This record gives sequence, C-alpha cells and structure tokens, in this order.
Amino acid sequence: MLMRSDCLVCLCDQTQRVLKALDCEEETKKSVLIRAAEILAQGGFDKTPPEAAKELYGAISALLRREDLYAEQKRVSTKRALELATEVKVKIEGSKSPADYALRAAVAGNVIDFAAEREFDIEKELKSVFETPFFIDHKPMFLEALSKAKIVAVIGDNAGEHIFDKLMIETLSEIYPQAKFFYFVRGKPIINDVTIQEAKEAGFDEVCEVIDSGVETPGFIYRNASQSARSVYDEADLILAKGMGNFECMEQMRDERLYFLFKVKCSVVASCVDAHVGDLVCMNSAKGGC
Repeated sequence: MLMRSDCLVCLCDQTQRVLKALDCEEETKKSVLIRAAEILAQGGFDKTPPEAAKELYGAISALLRREDLYAEQKRVSTKRALELATEVKVKIEGSKSPADYALRAAVAGNVIDFAAEREFDIEKELKSVFETPFFIDHKPMFLEALSKAKIVAVIGDNAGEHIFDKLMIETLSEIYPQAKFFYFVRGKPIINDVTIQEAKEAGFDEVCEVIDSGVETPGFIYRNASQSARSVYDEADLILAKGMGNFECMEQMRDERLYFLFKVKCSVVASCVDAHVGDLVCMNSAKGGC
C-alpha cells in the first residue's frame, strides 16, 4: 500500500506524539518538526507508509540522540499486558474454541500502537474482543491451513501486543503439535515495535524460535529482510502477519499462505479493505487488498 495524502498528516501527528511523550523542550520541538516537514515534503508517494516512517523516525532519533524513542512506553505496555495475560489465558482455556479465542486475544493486543490515530485501551478491548464479530473473518480458513502446516511464521508488530502473541502461539502449538512456529521481530527499535530484546525478555524461546528479521521499517519488507528471515518465510506453509504496518507493506503480495490479523486503526487502511476504523480483520492475502 503506497503513501496517500492522509498518511502525511498522520506522520506529522506521530512526530508530535513522540515529542509529547518525551517531554521535549520547545526549541527541540521546533527543530524536530522542521526536519520532519523537510523529510515528508521530499518523500513522495512512491513508498509505503512504514518506509516513510523509517526515514522520519530515524531523523527524530538522530536529532534527539535516542535510538529507542519509545523504550519506556514499551516497558509500561509490556508490564500491563503481563498483568492481564493470566486472566486472558484462563478465558482462552475455558472457551469452546481455544484456537479462535487465541487469535482474538492476539488481535486485541494489536491496539497497543503509539503510531495509531486513536489512543488505545487494552482493558476495554479485552472485555469486548471475544464477542465482537470480525468484519473480515478468514479465521476458519487460517485454522484449516494450520491443521496441515509444518512451518508457521508469525510476523510480530508491537511490544506489549507480543505478550498476547506468545499466548496465541502457546495455545495453537498445543492444538496443532505438528506445526513449528517462528516469531519474526524487527531488526532495530522503530516506534514501539517488538525487537529481539522484548521477545527474549518475554520468554518466546520457550514456545517458538525467534527470528530477527533484520527489517528496520515498522512493517515487514521481504527484500530488506535477513537471509535467515527470508529462508523461513520461503519455507513456511503458513504466515500470519500482525498489525497494520505489516499489512501496509505486504498487502500487494497476494500469497495464499499469508494471513493478516489486525484492528483497523486509520481511515486509509479502512478504505483499503472497505471497512471502518475499529473493525477487526483476519484476511487471507490472496482474497483482497488495496
């Protein structure tokens, strides 16, 4: 999905949110906003929003001399997710369809996104997600494919959300023991996306193999991935990409193995999938896109 005019506004807003989160001084804010405007003015519309975000956040990091802009926010989000995880696990295990509930828990975690247009409320999301119908619901197709899959790649999205991804992988591994899961993380800190550090701290190596994708954009781009990530991707029988950033980078692939799982959090993606902001989506890549 290529940049649209609304994406420029969104990226400007993201810059403001970073400066607010870090409580920067006024002169620093001005310098960062001027640089952000220059980058966005020169960026053009021939790239995906995550590619534009990489350039923008890289410049902000350089100006503020902080590699991980949202380090503290990631820590807080993860802590809150861990506090809720036990209750969510009980709900999954007590349900009539643990696999479906595991996918729902993972998409509920997708609201933890500091780049989104709207603020998130994970507690509220977890109260409603188990009863909310999906606007696009290819979960049955995904689970049917999973029942036959030997290698499954899950492409992660945000820190905090990754705690619910781990619950999902644990649950699905128990139900489908023939499947070996791999969890892809970002190659370096970008926005609040999950990296190898957060995955290791959460104990992902207890449930699956973690792959440092090498990708530095807030969305998986195959050509920029590490050799190990490309190898697993190529060999995978099934791929689950979490979050809008991954959708924005991968929606054009039309790969029958690839499924997207996310909550619609912006008007551009909403129009792309003919949905509304707030809708839940589990969509097979071969079935549609922008």
